Amino acid sequence: MKFSIRFFVFAALPLLFACQKEFDQRGCTDPIAVNYEPRALHDDGSCAYNQAVQMIWSNGMEGGWNGNLTEGAYRLEVCAGAAEQRVHAPDSLTEYRTLSLTTAGGEDHLSWFTLINERDARDFTEGSLRFDCRITEGGSPQFVNLFISGKVPGEPECTPYRRSTFVEISTHSFNDSVFTPVIIPIRNFGQLMMARTEVVCGFEFSGERNTSVEIDNLRWSANQDPDPVEETDPEDEEEVLEEETTESEEDDDPQEDPENGEG
Repeated sequence: MKFSIRFFVFAALPLLFACQKEFDQRGCTDPIAVNYEPRALHDDGSCAYNQAVQMIWSNGMEGGWNGNLTEGAYRLEVCAGAAEQRVHAPDSLTEYRTLSLTTAGGEDHLSWFTLINERDARDFTEGSLRFDCRITEGGSPQFVNLFISGKVPGEPECTPYRRSTFVEISTHSFNDSVFTPVIIPIRNFGQLMMARTEVVCGFEFSGERNTSVEIDNLRWSANQDPDPVEETDPEDEEEVLEEETTESEEDDDPQEDPENGEG
């Protein structure tokens, strides 16, 4: 009898360990979740995600990752040139601030926003970097190089950082009176490190003395909007309007009745 009990206990032990192992292998199985568990075999519903919009800088205020201004705060690092806030007051009741990035009397500008603690941002891989940009009357660069966190070592004379490959944008379509929205898919950057994101946006450009650009509403968005509607030339709009008017007049013309022959 004792032999049978001992045999039963020893036979049941592997089953107990298997059940425990099965229980231990539960967790978040979604690779883009911030708490993804690669060893988990069964999803336990614990997956957590970042906020869909991560505001980095807007109207004179730096944001925080997922709104956390303590552990998720951003820090602006300037390696070449300068960065300063500009105060605009369109009327006595309204005031807003923009960020001016300038060469500060030199020929180059290099700055970047970095998180004080690395964050997992894999759910932004199909998202976009967005900001509003305006050129300045004193002179602006023709092109601006943008980057985010990646595997490329930063400039040796600056605070150590790692960046993605550059995405170059042209300022030819910008003006100095209104801000132009800029949307860059995250996929356009190469050599990314989304699982250990530190640099959320960097700017590099060259130009003459005091060359600068103004930016505002700098942010990450987890989703991409459809392609923007292409601007229509005013002459094309007139042609379209004329075609619509002609079609409308033709529709209003009385049609001949095939039965009574009236026109």
